[in-house]
Amino acid sequence: MYKNLLEITVSDENPKMVTVKLKGEVDQLTTRDLKSILEEHQVDKAEELIFDLDEVEFMASAGLAIFAYYRELFNKNQTGQRLRVINCNPGVYRIFHLTMLDEMLDVSEKS
Repeated sequence: MYKNLLEITVSDENPKMVTVKLKGEVDQLTTRDLKSILEEHQVDKAEELIFDLDEVEFMASAGLAIFAYYRELFNKNQTGQRLRVINCNPGVYRIFHLTMLDEMLDVSEKS
């Protein structure tokens, strides 16, 4: 019933720069699969990790927790790893802004 609420595409041909493109809803139901796929692709080892939210329709706090987790992990590693969240639609960007995550992360709206 809840299958395919979130499509996840990981581009990791260049292990230094990994792009994770999400399409659909990022919520409590879909973050388990997202976490699993991110671990499988070892995105924590990337020098630059980019989340492309161009086609994300809904973002819940469970989704925000994933971005906060990688930010904290990268800060703890102290290796200069960079995390970016790009192409947020206005509604998704507003969630980052209301939670002040846009001040802690490199978050950009769709142009």
